[in-house]
Amino acid sequence: MSALPFGLLLKWSDGTSLDEVNATRAVRAAGIPAPKVVMYGIHRDKPWASVSILMTRLRGLELGDVQEFLEDEQKQAIERELGIILDTMRSWPNPYGESRICSISGGAIRSVRMPNHTVGPYDSEEEFTAYLLSAASSHSFNSKEESEQTLAAGRRMEELKHRIVFSHGEFYIHNILVHEGHVSGLIDWETAGWYPEYWEFTTPLRWASLLPEWRGLLLRLGGHNYARELEAEQAIRKLTVDSWIW
Repeated sequence: MSALPFGLLLKWSDGTSLDEVNATRAVRAAGIPAPKVVMYGIHRDKPWASVSILMTRLRGLELGDVQEFLEDEQKQAIERELGIILDTMRSWPNPYGESRICSISGGAIRSVRMPNHTVGPYDSEEEFTAYLLSAASSHSFNSKEESEQTLAAGRRMEELKHRIVFSHGEFYIHNILVHEGHVSGLIDWETAGWYPEYWEFTTPLRWASLLPEWRGLLLRLGGHNYARELEAEQAIRKLTVDSWIW
């Protein structure tokens, strides 16, 4: 990410894609505070970083940098605004079928949690969960009993059924911008797409214990509904430590 004059940014990395262009444009058109895509470039001679995006800079600082300095009323306003944003996105119909897990274009989703940073597309949650469990191994366990208990905990995800909803995909504290006590932007839409509804919350909750106030906010925004999913994901992470970046 390079800052340019006139309030512009150039994003050019191995994760930048046309899906990010389309997702950023779509959410901005829907009224969600996101950068404005000015133009994008296709770099066919650089397959490892084939797309660049020129976009506007948004006002504000990362929520994590200002959270401790906010007044209670400001914190409440930010929580309310984030709730509206999430509820809005999660209400959008999936044009590729209500059960399909995919990017905004209907293809694979970029996710740093996965090998090669891609996952899907899948026509059902069952296929998606099977993929998450497909690399399970006992390599990181001290005993067969511990391995089997962890596998049983991870496989509980197979019993849980969810709506497939549009998600940011990396709803982390550093991707939320705040200005004058209000949400001024959500940035980095490269992982956006349709996921099982728990994914938006369990993704940041895996590490949020290091930031108690952020964890509390995630739980109040809806993360409290997915305690079983988080437990299953933590088990899957242990089972796939040799393969997945969880």
